[in-house]
Amino acid sequence: MTAPEQDRPAEATAPLQGRPPAEMSRRERRRAFRPRRAIPAIVTAAALAAATILIAVEVITALVSHHEGNVLPVPFLARLGRDTRWADPLALAVAALIAALGLLLLLLALWPGRPRVIALAFDDPAALVGITAAGLRRQLAQAARTVDGVTGARVRVRRGGVRVRAVSPLRDPEGLAEQVEQAVTGRIRELAPLHPPRVHVTVRHRED
Repeated sequence: MTAPEQDRPAEATAPLQGRPPAEMSRRERRRAFRPRRAIPAIVTAAALAAATILIAVEVITALVSHHEGNVLPVPFLARLGRDTRWADPLALAVAALIAALGLLLLLLALWPGRPRVIALAFDDPAALVGITAAGLRRQLAQAARTVDGVTGARVRVRRGGVRVRAVSPLRDPEGLAEQVEQAVTGRIRELAPLHPPRVHVTVRHRED
């Protein structure tokens, strides 16, 4: 059975950190297709840059013209800074909040993004090959529907696992879940992902 054109594995064009695919470990090959958190980083950097520019403009304006800022109450903040001690509960609370936000941003940066492409094993060590999550769902759903007695199937791909919900008109689908699991596992074996997912199958009765 030939996979549809949009479901065929696609070769990656950018090796991880400039290293050739032949020198990558299986873990590095699997992580090569994980998206980078570029958008959150750009948004955070833009917000910090805008805040820094705003504070600089307000402070310079207050120092030059000796008037209140247009956005920030610079004289009030200056007095608050002079009168607040480091041991003051307000200062400790603000410092704890800033530290918590920084730790949250650090964790978000380190936490790997959800992969859009699943890395597959390939004979050529000079190439990286993967299949999209949508393509994998279609492939596994098609494999499940090849089982006699199954009229429909929905597949959900999660981190490290695949959940298949098959539909059958049979009132007594005994052993059908095992057959669907074998068919789906066989298709996974053919696609050969670097990290084969666990398969969980449920069969639901529904009349045509």
